[in-house]
Amino acid sequence: MSDPRLPAPDAEFFPGLLRRLDERACLPGRRLEHLVRGSLPLAEAVEVQDHLVDCLACLNTFTRLQSLHENFEAPPRLVLRDSLSARALLADVSRLASMDEGRGAPPVLVAGEIGTGKGVVAREIHALSRRASRPFVEIGGCAATPASWLELELFGYERGAFPEATIATPGLFEVAEGGTLFLDEIEALPLDLQGRLLAALEHRSVRRLGAAAATSQDVRVIVATHVDLSDAVRRGTFRADLLDRFQLAMLTLPPLRERTDDIVPLARYFVGQFARSHGGAPRLSIDAEERLRRYRWPGNVRELSIVIERAARRSEGEEISAEELDLPRA
Repeated sequence: MSDPRLPAPDAEFFPGLLRRLDERACLPGRRLEHLVRGSLPLAEAVEVQDHLVDCLACLNTFTRLQSLHENFEAPPRLVLRDSLSARALLADVSRLASMDEGRGAPPVLVAGEIGTGKGVVAREIHALSRRASRPFVEIGGCAATPASWLELELFGYERGAFPEATIATPGLFEVAEGGTLFLDEIEALPLDLQGRLLAALEHRSVRRLGAAAATSQDVRVIVATHVDLSDAVRRGTFRADLLDRFQLAMLTLPPLRERTDDIVPLARYFVGQFARSHGGAPRLSIDAEERLRRYRWPGNVRELSIVIERAARRSEGEEISAEELDLPRA
């Protein structure tokens, strides 16, 4: 019998859903999301719960979010641990996870080509750290989020800070208290927000929009990028002092074409994932595995997972053939 749980959503699923739900409810979707996660301060949670009693639109939104969270699988973590490259990566991840003593945890920069699994590595660092039982909060892509929305998402706002601010809402720094905040595509963060992020890292505190004072925060920040940030500094699109903050804890992920021993084990893992979600037990043919090894994988692990799912859906037998992979020949 197949696993009834749904596959984990991609990075843009919940932000997109929340924006759509915002159009139907009078409370911000993100605030209801915080209530689902149990990350609202007690007084604010009571206030929102009281509102749900009287507002059907917001109650429906809350129920929808709660159902989605209950049915999604846990986010992926590193699955390969036996090859030389996998053991080296795990050693680096473990080292970064252990660099977290007290409130002075250095922020982490994870670099690598698109599709190399930077978000998975960020979750693994969190899972291996002392913060594992605390929230892991992420913004899946700074480039896809408008700057004005991004500022509110990160730092929150007080009631009355702007005309639509009818209720105080915590930012993701507050939601992640005691845990980890992950920002992907950090190179796309506007310069003014880079300055606010730098201040939050240096002072370990944040101030909501419209608040009179900052509040102390204990949050480990992990950022990711697929570009050369040193080059971005030279072009004037990234702050040199912010890049300096990441010099102590950096990790560069190798592309999949440099991890040839991992290609087939990863492919077999994705086949197994598909089987658990959709039933059946397909396997890769010998020719298919050889074709996978020879391909250059410009889209890295993400491309591999897509190719395997597409082939598994096409396959009608017990084996996935090389032809069903539909890869260009080397």
